[in-house]
Amino acid sequence: MLDFARTHELLETSDNILILSHRNPDPDTVGSASALGFYLQSKNINFTLACPNSIPENLTFLNSATFYSDSNLLDLNKFDLIMTVDCGDLTQTGISDQIIENRQAFTLINIDHHQTNPHFGDINLVEAAGATAEIILKFLKHKNALLDKNISTALLAGIVTDTSYFTNAGTTEQSMAFASTLLNSNADFKSIIRSTWKKNSPEALKVWGKILSQLHFNEKHKIVTAVISPEDDISSDVYEGLANFLTTLYEANIIFVIRENDGIIKCSLRTIKDQIDVSQLAKLFGGGGHRKAAGFSIRGNLIKTDNGWRVRTT
Repeated sequence: MLDFARTHELLETSDNILILSHRNPDPDTVGSASALGFYLQSKNINFTLACPNSIPENLTFLNSATFYSDSNLLDLNKFDLIMTVDCGDLTQTGISDQIIENRQAFTLINIDHHQTNPHFGDINLVEAAGATAEIILKFLKHKNALLDKNISTALLAGIVTDTSYFTNAGTTEQSMAFASTLLNSNADFKSIIRSTWKKNSPEALKVWGKILSQLHFNEKHKIVTAVISPEDDISSDVYEGLANFLTTLYEANIIFVIRENDGIIKCSLRTIKDQIDVSQLAKLFGGGGHRKAAGFSIRGNLIKTDNGWRVRTT
């Protein structure tokens, strides 16, 4: 049972609240945090939204970019309540060391939908769902909060994108019902689609073409691997889009998309097979996620050889 009542009590009695989005922010973490921000603003409660990375330009339509600060520059002792949103583990905040160091100064609330979440908060609003935005919506509905256009658009952006536009295995009856609720609350669906789906540039699609032309398919294990080299200039959202697109390869048991950026190799795993749980594979490398979509990162470099790609760890 998620303790929504205690969480609302803490929000209403805290002097200064920090809401953290995960590094390399996507629409679910930004949308969920933004919805909380708009709600707290309506209640005249002091809050700060923060992220270790800049909010992507295509998410400025959520009207919350001005709320955001660089989490690396904050003094955590200023806050008596910290909320992490859509962070599969504490490291996703980008400032886990600072949080652990100042742990006695604040209450920590962990709101997330990843099944591998280790429940690192004092309060954990964690359950399997199509998106963290679904949990935020349930939380707001617990207090009969007004779902204005800003809140509804922010939450619908999280649900729509994290369910891959209602096509991936994480899509549930609840996802569809909540989307309907938000549309009826004046969510700007056209802006969501225009900003998160219909946004690929010709340059990005050329990179897709290059990567797709070099796909490797392991016949024995039915694993498709796509490698994005450091020379391929591709944004993180286009990278995730490629991983989701490859799930259309029904013959594949597992889709493996590998990218190197600044000495970090990021691996995204996808599957549409009911009997396969890619989150268990991701956990072996310190990552996590969902049964059908997971990932992990390691330090290292991708090395091209005559026989394919190799990983050199550092």
